[in-house]
Amino acid sequence: MAVFLPVSARVKSVAWKTVAAAVACARLVVVATGYRRRVDTIIYKADRLGDWLLAEPTMARIADAARARGATTVIWAGRESAALRAWRPPACPVETFELEPQGWLAKFRRALAVVRLLAVYEARTFVCLRYSPEPVRNFVLAHVRAAEIHAMSWLIAIRPQGDVPHEIFRHHKILEGLGLAPDESEELLPRLNGRREVPAAPAVLAPYSSAPIKDWTEEGWCTVAAELFARGLRVELWVGPNQTERALALARRMEGEEGRPVAVRSGSLSALADTIAAAAVVLSADTFAAHLATALDVPMVCVLGGGQHGDFAPWQRSSRQRWITHPLPCFNCDWRCSRSRVECLEDIFPAEVTKEMDAVLRWEPQASGL
Repeated sequence: MAVFLPVSARVKSVAWKTVAAAVACARLVVVATGYRRRVDTIIYKADRLGDWLLAEPTMARIADAARARGATTVIWAGRESAALRAWRPPACPVETFELEPQGWLAKFRRALAVVRLLAVYEARTFVCLRYSPEPVRNFVLAHVRAAEIHAMSWLIAIRPQGDVPHEIFRHHKILEGLGLAPDESEELLPRLNGRREVPAAPAVLAPYSSAPIKDWTEEGWCTVAAELFARGLRVELWVGPNQTERALALARRMEGEEGRPVAVRSGSLSALADTIAAAAVVLSADTFAAHLATALDVPMVCVLGGGQHGDFAPWQRSSRQRWITHPLPCFNCDWRCSRSRVECLEDIFPAEVTKEMDAVLRWEPQASGL
């Protein structure tokens, strides 16, 4: 019995076969022109800011090991994390392409970029640090020229218990395969220096995540902002460039009739890091700011949904960081919510956030032994 694919699936199948043919042709050209590049290790980490930050210690171990052998490493990365590399440049070359292009022209440019990488590079070892199954990753794994390939699927191992995100656990397993793993997975958590205490430090709010479904309620943020004002703290909203208009409207709601000033900022990653390093407290949705504050060991409270709970968060450097969620049986739905509303976030009450905020503001190392 014949099985017919939907038209969209057939179109995608033909498109990927065309890309594969383009790779084969481009390799012939590369060989003829002598443009081939042989490297020891290729690290594939096409991801967003937070995922890149969590992978930095793992990538550094791989690159350092290659450098100790006198060998070369190159990273294939998504342009979406370029701001982090501009702030913290890796110690090896980086080739980029757009991870999530919008529109056919942008997708065509991404295909050309991937074809070039696959045609030009040849490696002894290919290390894939992106685990979610998606077409570009799968295509690269099928066509890369490497003597060894180290990769894992999304949930190939049992979820670890404790304070180490599953993403870190996956990195540890990859390093075990390479013979580079530390004794404990916790050693792969990012740790940044630079936290400092300044007079009249602001409370930094990062209310908007990469997708609206991951956001907490604006009513909740307004209530928490009022509690911050009551504690004598000034408030700064930090958002992405495409979130400024929405943030300005939220700031007006927070200011209320009393006209308490709420600054809206959208600057470089280094400016965000400088602000967070000196913040009295960081309150965040599931954003890069939450991971950055944790890596800097700044007081932080994150309102975390259950779509990928445990995969990238929660994690801590100390008890200064708290992650709040509302547990449900449908956790780890990969943000394909089966409910009429996003209960794992909407049922987190402002009083819970305020309670944890007060706890991290009062926290002292001597009291916890950390």
